[in-house]
Amino acid sequence: MKRTLLESTKKSLLALTALTVLASCGGGGGGGGGGGSTSTYGAKNSPYISANGFVNALNDVDGYSDNELVKDEWDTVRSDWDGEDWFVIYDAEYGEYVAVSLQYIRTITYYDYYSSNYNLADEFRDIQDDHDFYNGLIGDGYGDDYEIVDYEYTDTWGEDYYRGFDSGYLYEDGEETTDVSLMAAEKENKEFFKKAADVSFAYSIDMKTSLSLVTLGSKVEKMIDRASGEKLTQEDELALANDIEKVTGASFADFNEAANNPEVKEVLIEDIAKKIGTTADNLENRLLPEVFGIDL
Repeated sequence: MKRTLLESTKKSLLALTALTVLASCGGGGGGGGGGGSTSTYGAKNSPYISANGFVNALNDVDGYSDNELVKDEWDTVRSDWDGEDWFVIYDAEYGEYVAVSLQYIRTITYYDYYSSNYNLADEFRDIQDDHDFYNGLIGDGYGDDYEIVDYEYTDTWGEDYYRGFDSGYLYEDGEETTDVSLMAAEKENKEFFKKAADVSFAYSIDMKTSLSLVTLGSKVEKMIDRASGEKLTQEDELALANDIEKVTGASFADFNEAANNPEVKEVLIEDIAKKIGTTADNLENRLLPEVFGIDL
């Protein structure tokens, strides 16, 4: 049943990413409430963190000051023009140069009473540990969110260039870009957040969850593009299952058990609804079947 659920989820996330008349499909409720009181325990993120603030937070978590910001978000452009802000750090914990998407770390979810850069950095270290455990290497495996980079060369002006280990993209000096390219990147960035805003409104969820879903849908698109077809590799299926578990807090084994046990189902629905900030009814009757392809 796991493969069937993955196939349904893949198709649903692709439809979600397309967002064809999504904002007008029902939803019934304006954006899922958003922030709420920061003193309430639950899902938090750090939407305004800077590259420098992130490095400082990593040093706080690690207990030393050896992590360094090598190229900040204003001085780094990735050669694929994917519209994201990137920066490059020296990651002392792993002894690697690492490129990180600023957009990605601003959507990372952690749980506490208050938003804090420290909690974000701590969660990022946990993500790295998971990737290292599963893949034997830090990085998301695709270079979509963060990746190890190798030093490429230094130009005549003293600007260092780095090459992505997973993506193969060059991280270069922002001053070398053209106005047209910067405008294209800014346009794509705005379109991404517009998609997330539409999903938030249509499905009555907060922006944090919506950003996670749209990002996940985009990753599925890239997986299929890489596979040149509809069939995902075993590695991609594992990555997709792990990402869905991070969003919902439930594994496919949990969903399978809930489908055959009403008591387990009731608890699972309540737990997931609480995690992503929506009602149990909205989760069971709209989000799970329409976004994740799961009917319980």
